[in-house]
Amino acid sequence: MKVPDNLLFSIFQQQDARVRKNLSEKTLEISTGRRLQDISEDPPSTYHVLNLKKEIAQLSQYSKNRLFADTVLSYMDSSLGKVVDTLNQLYAKTIQAKNQVLQKEELRAIGEYFSSNLKALIDRANDQLGGNYLFGGASLTQKPFDENTLSYMASPEDFKVWLTENLQVSVFLKGGETFGLNVAISQATFASPGVNFNTAGTLSISVGNVSLNVNYTTTQTLNDLANFINSNYSNLVNAKVSQNPDGSYSLMLMPVDISKDISVQDTSGGDFDAGASDFYYPNVLQAVKRMGDKLLGGMYPDDSDLMLLQRAFDRVSFRRSQVGSVLANVKDLQPMQESLQDSLNKQKSDIEDADLSTSIMEYTRYRLAYEALMNIIADQKDMTILRYLK
Repeated sequence: MKVPDNLLFSIFQQQDARVRKNLSEKTLEISTGRRLQDISEDPPSTYHVLNLKKEIAQLSQYSKNRLFADTVLSYMDSSLGKVVDTLNQLYAKTIQAKNQVLQKEELRAIGEYFSSNLKALIDRANDQLGGNYLFGGASLTQKPFDENTLSYMASPEDFKVWLTENLQVSVFLKGGETFGLNVAISQATFASPGVNFNTAGTLSISVGNVSLNVNYTTTQTLNDLANFINSNYSNLVNAKVSQNPDGSYSLMLMPVDISKDISVQDTSGGDFDAGASDFYYPNVLQAVKRMGDKLLGGMYPDDSDLMLLQRAFDRVSFRRSQVGSVLANVKDLQPMQESLQDSLNKQKSDIEDADLSTSIMEYTRYRLAYEALMNIIADQKDMTILRYLK
C-alpha cells in the first residue's frame, strides 16, 4: 500500500523538528559547556545551583577575610616580637643601672638609651598596615597613642572579621589593652617611705573578681603598708614602695596573675585619697618613660622599677602569645576552606555543567539519526527533501 504524500510529509516534519531540536541542544551544550541553559529546564536543579552559588560566594568572602587576618596578624606578631626584644634589652639595662656602681653621667647615658628606644616603641604602637593602625582597634584610622602623653586615644573595641559562619576573630587590636599594664601606682606621693601617715584610711583593692579592703593607720608608714600587703595577700598582689622621677615615693601594686586587671581606691578619705583618681595605671610606654626619666635625673632604679619593666615584658609577651594562638587557628582554616570550596564547586559543576564526551556522543547520534531520516525520505520518494518541498 502506497503511503500518501501528505502523511509522509507530516511524519517527516515531526521527526525533522525533533532531531533538529536535539541537535541544537547538544550543539549549545558543547559550545557553552553548560547542561542547563534556562531555569525553566530543571527548576529543582537550578534552585540547588543558586544555593550553591550563594554558599560559594560566602565562602569566598570568608577566605578573603582569612587571608586578610593572616596578613595582619602575622605582621602584628612580628611587631610585638620586636617590642618584646626591646623591653628585654631595657630590663637588662635597668639591672645594670641598679647595681649602684655607675656614675650619674653613666645613668643619664642609659636614660638617653631609654629615650631613643621609647621613640621606637611609640612607632611600633602607632604602626600601620594598609593605612590602618594595628593597635587602633575598631577606629582603624585614628592614631592609637598620643606622642606627648603616651595615652591611648583610639577605639576601646577590637576590629573583628568573620572567618566562618560561627567564628569571628580580632584583627586590629585595641592598643589600650595590648600595651596596658595591670599595675596601679598611687597618685598620692610621700617625701619619705618611713614617715607615718597623716590620716588613716582604707584601700579597696580589686584583682580580677576578688576584692579586699586594706586598712592603714597613722602609726604606719608606706613601708609598713607595703610589707603588710605582701605578708597577708602575697597570693593575690605584690606591693612595692616606688620612687618617682621627682624623688617622692608612691605605693605600687601589681597582681600576681599577669592576666588579671587591678583597680585601687581609697574609700575613706585617707592619705591615698587624691580626688577623682586615687591610683593611675601606666601603660608600657609610660612605664618605659618613667624609668627613662629617673635615669635621666641621675637616679638609681629600685625594686619597683624592675618589677614594672618585668611586668611590661610579661604582658606584651602574653598578648603576643594570644595573637600567635589566633594566627595558628587562622592558618588551620585554610585547608578546610579550600577543601569545602572544591566540594561546592564540584557539586555545582555536576548539576550545571555538561558532560562534553556524552554530549558529543549524543550529538553524533542525533546527527546520524538526521542523516538516516534524509535517506529514508530519499529512498521513499527517490528525491531529496528540497525537491520534495517543491
